[in-house]
Amino acid sequence: MSRSDVDTLLQDLKEGRLLDKRNFEGLDVDAYLDERDEPPFADAWMQAYERYAGDSVVAEDEVLRQIRETAFKRTLALTGEPELAGYVSDDFGLIGCYLLQGGEQDAFVERLYEGYVKT
Repeated sequence: MSRSDVDTLLQDLKEGRLLDKRNFEGLDVDAYLDERDEPPFADAWMQAYERYAGDSVVAEDEVLRQIRETAFKRTLALTGEPELAGYVSDDFGLIGCYLLQGGEQDAFVERLYEGYVKT
């Protein structure tokens, strides 16, 4: 995983290969957001965030900013739900930080990413 993986992530978002209407079809937004706020998901998410996005230099990378912004805008346009768009933006920021830092595999972050890809 590398800078090119992060650039590909951004391109996939911008070109609609990630985050399209299929990601949100039939989604009960309130239930989904409530579920994410409960352990064990919230705890695992925060641990991954601290591991990969806690470094402010990495988290402030311009490509990561663009990834987060693109994910937010696409989700908002598709759902009209700003809170959901914020969560999705945070997820893609975390995924981008993970890709930038490479190294060890993280099953949680990989499952998070796959959840967006497989829909």
